[in-house]
Amino acid sequence: MEILVLGATGNTGSLIVNQLKEKQVDFGIMATKNSDVAKLGLQQNQIRIGDFNDIESLITAFEGVEKIYVLTPIHPKTQEWVENIVSAAKTANVKHLVKQSGFKARKDALSGPIRVHAITDELIKNSGLDYTLIQPNMFFQYFYLNLETINTEGNFYSCFGDTALSLVDINDVVDIAVKALTEDGHAGETYCLTGPESLTSAKHAELLTDASGKQINYVNIPKEALIGAYKQAGLGDWLAVEFGEMFEWFTVGDYTSVTNTVETVLGRKPRSFTDFSKEMAHSIEK
Repeated sequence: MEILVLGATGNTGSLIVNQLKEKQVDFGIMATKNSDVAKLGLQQNQIRIGDFNDIESLITAFEGVEKIYVLTPIHPKTQEWVENIVSAAKTANVKHLVKQSGFKARKDALSGPIRVHAITDELIKNSGLDYTLIQPNMFFQYFYLNLETINTEGNFYSCFGDTALSLVDINDVVDIAVKALTEDGHAGETYCLTGPESLTSAKHAELLTDASGKQINYVNIPKEALIGAYKQAGLGDWLAVEFGEMFEWFTVGDYTSVTNTVETVLGRKPRSFTDFSKEMAHSIEK
């Protein structure tokens, strides 16, 4: 098996799987059990069972694989899981890890998941394996999480204030991930991915208003209120706090800068928020 995708049922992973299917390359996915991946429409021989907590199961799942797409959820054990993945990959003679990280991941970040990205990126760099690190800014598609309040109130809420963020489209990230998995020339690269411009949340609201024909407003709230809303939504106490702290970090951690990496790697301009707004408008109730 040439490629194995971890995190295949998530937003990014499922899109990567779709592209690999279209390209008809030799790939599979790892899951904790077969029922997790029924919606992906794969053959049984494309599914390998493994557990991030069990190195021996990972070694078995990685057997005969050339490249692995490493995508793990935000979790208290994420660092341990990546350590296990790297150890198993080396034992199974995997050649190349393509890891989804976070934009400008730093060990001194005020966000736990961003710090863990920095630590595990360094681990992979020092592993002796070929690697490609994909570090996207927050996705445009985050706005779909605001769809309920947009439809019911015409508002979306966060704690970004007037910070301009260089968000990126998930499909651009997926296109680069698939290139790194299926083509040569990406080993040793760290790709910091953004959209074509930095926009404030107020500007995002304006563009969504223009595209949908419905008045949409951005409402800034304190981090604590955002965390409370996530808890009420059932996100869980730990994860709600991590998201709140991450979003607060976005306002101070230089998530404004724009890179030309998408254009350099793909040979085309990155998708704009205006383009995305036109897509999301189909889900907005007037």
